Amino acid sequence: MHLRLQDSPAALTFLQSFLQLAQASGKPQAQAEACCSLGVLYNQQGDFANAVQYLERFFELARSIGDKALLDKARTYLGIARGNAVLPAYMHVVTHDLDALLRWKTRRLPFSDSARA
Repeated sequence: MHLRLQDSPAALTFLQSFLQLAQASGKPQAQAEACCSLGVLYNQQGDFANAVQYLERFFELARSIGDKALLDKARTYLGIARGNAVLPAYMHVVTHDLDALLRWKTRRLPFSDSARA
C-alpha cells in the first residue's frame, strides 16, 4: 500500500519488518517476497548495491523453493539491478575513455581494471 502511495520510507520500514517476521517464522516464500519487494524498491531509489543484495537473496530463496516461475522472476530482476549498478561506469567509459572501452571489450576486464591495463 505504501508503495502505491509513493511513501518509500514507510514502505521500506514495513518491508524490512515483514522480512524479519518471515525469517523468524521460517517461511521461505514470504522471505522471497519480502526480498523481492525490497530489491525492487531500492532499485527504484537508485540504491543499486542494496538492490543487488536483496535480489541475490531473492534468487537464492527462489532456487531453494524450486518454483521455476519464481526463479525466472528472480533471475530477471537480479539482472536488471546488476545492469543498473554498472551502467554509470559503463556510460563514463563509453563517453570519456575509448581505450578503456576497447580493452574491456577485448579482454572482458571490469571497467575499473580496464583503465589500469
